[in-house]
Amino acid sequence: MIRSLRLIRDRKLTLATLLDELLSLRPDQIVSLGEECEDSAGLPLPPRTLADFHREVGAMSRFLVEEAGLQRGERVAVFKANDSRCFGWFLAVIRAGGIAVPLNPMLTLPELQSIASRCEISTLITDRAIFERTILSRQAVPVRHWVQARPGEPLDGSLRLTPARLQASALPPADISPGDTVAIFHTSGTSGFPKGAKLSSRALLAGRAGALLAAPLAKGRARALFPLPWAHIMAVSAALHGLLAGVPAYFLPRFDVQAAVRAIERHRLTVVIGVPAMFIRLLNSSPSRESLASVRLWVSASDHLPAPQVRRLLDYGGVFVNAYGMVELGGVAMFGIASRHIRAGGEFCLRVPPFRIRVADEHGRRTRSGEVGECQIRGPGVTGAYWGDAAGTPTTLAPGGWLRTGDLAVRSSLGLVRLAGRAKDVIKCGGYSIFPGEVEEVLASHASVVQAAVIGVPHAEKGEEPVAIVECHAAAASTEQELLAYCRARLAPYKVPRRFQLVPPGTMPQGQTEKILKRVLREQNGAP
Repeated sequence: MIRSLRLIRDRKLTLATLLDELLSLRPDQIVSLGEECEDSAGLPLPPRTLADFHREVGAMSRFLVEEAGLQRGERVAVFKANDSRCFGWFLAVIRAGGIAVPLNPMLTLPELQSIASRCEISTLITDRAIFERTILSRQAVPVRHWVQARPGEPLDGSLRLTPARLQASALPPADISPGDTVAIFHTSGTSGFPKGAKLSSRALLAGRAGALLAAPLAKGRARALFPLPWAHIMAVSAALHGLLAGVPAYFLPRFDVQAAVRAIERHRLTVVIGVPAMFIRLLNSSPSRESLASVRLWVSASDHLPAPQVRRLLDYGGVFVNAYGMVELGGVAMFGIASRHIRAGGEFCLRVPPFRIRVADEHGRRTRSGEVGECQIRGPGVTGAYWGDAAGTPTTLAPGGWLRTGDLAVRSSLGLVRLAGRAKDVIKCGGYSIFPGEVEEVLASHASVVQAAVIGVPHAEKGEEPVAIVECHAAAASTEQELLAYCRARLAPYKVPRRFQLVPPGTMPQGQTEKILKRVLREQNGAP
């Protein structure tokens, strides 16, 4: 505990030195429980201790410096299928003094080319399967070095981390400052082309105190499922804090319901970290209670999981945590809790120290209790800077370093914060303000509905009117009239959608974390 307190107080701690510090605390800690992602011998990756992981990351960093000639501050993209090696490469790049750029393996070639150009990527780490599916030719993405991330037949002209190289001595960590940029994470792109937020060690380790203090409680009790894509800030933040807390992880190369349930049963996993779309798919598969009996904590991030689905999850047991974070925050800044005994707990959020939360009006003044305003957050490492943004995107930072999240919120008399949707999504209809999340929550409670999105479309007299795009179960026979009657019975007349669009299962436009892209829906419906 004394060493943990020292780490909490250490103002010079960086992601380059993190593994060295943890190794002195608990070298036998299990980091990875293994995973389904197979190596070239057709075998699953085995469980690894912190000592194994430290040795691997140190060897990777030496490889990047000696073989790829990585220089301090150069950008290295990790563009590969999800597994624990993504985490290893991420830390190895930073340990070597570079800047890690995690990329979603589902990106198209034009998207990859754009990011590689804007970030001036010097080295690209990828898998043969990803290369053959997306890139096809080395000339398509002009970087100085290509690195094959996994054992096996090397890509044409690429560098390969051989088993012998993995046994090399660790490269000493780069001497960097906690405030230096160590990673570039791209925003979800829900409102336009993704922007690359510059993050520091200070930002990514902001919540380390809670994780380190939780380590004695987690030891031998907690085991987590990690199905999130590694390009997502929540995936890396959860992995970092799981490492700090000593929580072993089971990694899935992609979210598959059967694989997830199988892993939970086999390893008696107690924590499941995902995004709402993953939990919805899990629930729709109707797993048995026995298969999920070990789960004690459901952690959802990236978007709002409607209350009906939260209640269904809680019927399997455990506690539900709604984590709120953004790329610009470097992780989670507040969270809400719900259980079978605290049904409303998920709606109101508590802050994660040392972050500070306020609800402000358009002039930056704090709102009164019960008034809607913008949720603004301040904390260590919070950034409003984006890589390659020479044109100068309008700053997301208000005076005093408050991050303008763009999310509407209401502060309770107890100081808790309840989110009320995105500011740009509010529909102005005949003088009324309609919050889409409220309408979507009602639609989600209908037995036939998988998910729904409500947008505002232009109206000659009222300015805008609400339209609902609804995805129903394949076997459902719901009609627009049935959904209209359902909403009329539960919503004030001005909130009821004027039109319903029923779309086939799986056709909602979604981003890398399966968040519905309302920007695309608005474009499809002629809305600005």
